[in-house]
Amino acid sequence: MDTNEPPITSPTTTIVEPRLRRRETQGQRLRRMRDERGIKQGYISRVADITQAHLSRIENDESGVTKNTLRKIADAMNIPFEDLYMPKSDRDEDGPRVLDVDDVLSSDAALIRFIGGERPDDATMQWVKRTLSVMRSEIRRRREY
Repeated sequence: MDTNEPPITSPTTTIVEPRLRRRETQGQRLRRMRDERGIKQGYISRVADITQAHLSRIENDESGVTKNTLRKIADAMNIPFEDLYMPKSDRDEDGPRVLDVDDVLSSDAALIRFIGGERPDDATMQWVKRTLSVMRSEIRRRREY
């Protein structure tokens, strides 16, 4: 065997090896760990009591995930929560960041989390945005007094 040849690695080794990959997102970590265990999304969604569509959005980083939901997913996968959880920063360990109305209105993902984690139909999304905009205007008006 030629000693100059690179070592044979599996796709999993390449993904998991920290020096060979960039930092994973929460969704990428969830998908990788689920795939490594051969667990289907449908199974996790049933056991964790979330929709498969919501799980898919989490894995694709299209939706955030609460610690509570992540705990349910970890339990469904039979792994420790700490293996699955990725704090966004060192500050995240101190507790959740408080969102204001502007934060929720600036991000569809934040808005979806605000209304319970499931994406509603477009008409409902627009109604929630309009309602929050009115609330934001009223809060600003009252602060001026």
